[in-house]
Amino acid sequence: MGETIIQKDRKGFNKFRWSLIIFFLIVNILLIFTYKDPNLLAIDSFLVTALLFILAVLHGTERYGKKNILIFFLITWAVSFSFENLSIATGFPFGFYHYSPSLGLLTVPLIIIFAYFAIGYLAWMLSHVLTGQYTKKLEGKQIFIVPFIAAFLMVMWDLTVDPISSTLQGLWIWTYPGDYFGVPISNFFGWFLVVYLFFQIFALYLSRYDSIKAEKALKLSNKPYWGEAAAVYGITALGTILSVFYQYNDLTVSMALITVFTMIFVAILAVINIGENPNLS
Repeated sequence: MGETIIQKDRKGFNKFRWSLIIFFLIVNILLIFTYKDPNLLAIDSFLVTALLFILAVLHGTERYGKKNILIFFLITWAVSFSFENLSIATGFPFGFYHYSPSLGLLTVPLIIIFAYFAIGYLAWMLSHVLTGQYTKKLEGKQIFIVPFIAAFLMVMWDLTVDPISSTLQGLWIWTYPGDYFGVPISNFFGWFLVVYLFFQIFALYLSRYDSIKAEKALKLSNKPYWGEAAAVYGITALGTILSVFYQYNDLTVSMALITVFTMIFVAILAVINIGENPNLS
């Protein structure tokens, strides 16, 4: 009886989140109709980030609880905000750049911090899927492996969006454009460093304070729950692929191709892992 109640609650809440995921997909598709209008594009960019953030919070609260997901946000904010400001001032670790006023008046716009958290959370959960951790508490070598894999998954996202966002859309401007479609190579090594740091800090925190009771583990041991992270990560990748409708040129086509063989591949691999996991219902 207890298990039946858990399953009913689980399906009800998943239905709500999956509705948001479908809406997120629709918004990403509709973006192609706003690319020519800078004002609409800015609004839609904020909407996409807001939806990503909401989905990450809802999904993360289900697994970690309000306190721990808040701690993840605070760790992400503190590390990313500090290094963003450091790089703007000194060029380390990303390179010299500045943000467009269209994103806000602050040196580091708030939308950037929310994007770090949302994409970071997706990468974090997919790293659990790819390493077979799922609802397990991080212990032993997994305390370091999961953050390491998650850092790669998050840098994949920046690898595909940075040239479009900076070179074409001018959301941030590189003082000294680099060899990767106008983006300095140092940016990606800097990204890996920064995101690995906040993933590792969170992993160390969870290795001590994370706890999951048998009832909660049963509730989360279902394929739709873990499929959410793969779906949202894949839809985010689709948004980049559809940028060919913004401008069809060597840059957008290259980013679409890279996205297919990085983020889309990861999403497919995650779905396969989830589907074949005998411990998930």
